[in-house]
Amino acid sequence: MMKKINYKILIIFLALLLGGSVFAITIESKKQEIQLDKNKGYFTGDVKVQVGDVVVSSPRADLDLEPQTKKPSLATFFDKPYAHQVKDNKKHEVKADIIKVSLIKKVITAQGSTQTNVIQDKKPIIIITADMQEYDTNTNLMQAIGSVVINYEDMIASSDKAYALLDKNSDVRNLKLTSRATVKQGKSIIKGDTIQYSKLREDIIVSGNTMSDVTFDNGDRVIVNARNQQYDRKDNTIMATGSVHVKYADYVADGPKAIMYINPKTNKPEKIVFTGRSKIVEKGANSVEADKIVMIMQPKKFLAEGSVKTNIEQNSTNDKENSMEFSL
Repeated sequence: MMKKINYKILIIFLALLLGGSVFAITIESKKQEIQLDKNKGYFTGDVKVQVGDVVVSSPRADLDLEPQTKKPSLATFFDKPYAHQVKDNKKHEVKADIIKVSLIKKVITAQGSTQTNVIQDKKPIIIITADMQEYDTNTNLMQAIGSVVINYEDMIASSDKAYALLDKNSDVRNLKLTSRATVKQGKSIIKGDTIQYSKLREDIIVSGNTMSDVTFDNGDRVIVNARNQQYDRKDNTIMATGSVHVKYADYVADGPKAIMYINPKTNKPEKIVFTGRSKIVEKGANSVEADKIVMIMQPKKFLAEGSVKTNIEQNSTNDKENSMEFSL
């Protein structure tokens, strides 16, 4: 029986042969072949490559060399490789059908059934699956393309494309979803052409054919359609602008802008303020139209001001120039 051999090559020999510099790249495998005339290296059997703090392992890998300098430029790993990077108490790992590592730029590209995990204290804090992903270890920018699904904190997001900027601790600083973007949080859901999340601002900005279907802790459900929406966690508000259409209980409202105020202690909607010429209709009959309308949830009532026009049971109409208040 042939003895199992494990070769370990520090790519210093290339530097010695060519008079270049030493590279901090270590390659381990059962079998290795370097063809300088073809600018290629071939590695098979328990392949393990370490570039700085990035480690990639797979059954098989190819290494491309720069034609002029003969420096290692690109490592391609086949047959479901695994890459990981450990920083302090966090581990960043990538799984895929194929992984390509730019040894000079330190960019990892994963292709086919990709999954990226960021693990802290042995617990996953973010999981990203997609057809293709790219992670730049220098800028901490992650890109995902095709059937993207992201699990982050208590949110599940999906889109055709996604971009995540991590801070030095591998925490998500900014997240951008484009094309058929959706975010689910508990019983609530947000949709739009683009969804952006900022950890610093603690807000979610949705643009292009937006829809938010929010169910609160007390069971109240509010559905908002608009061109743009913004959920501000600091102020605990949801602002909608552009062709705003709101459904709440038996009421339907339309206007150019609306802000929903949420009680931070009870997580219940307190009121919705419509500005610009707006109209609220109850059960398709009673309605109020004004320049500004405040819909108060508890107790249920409207406060309307500015060229107010009301319609009660479609029989009587009152026009007022100043303001009015009535309970529901």
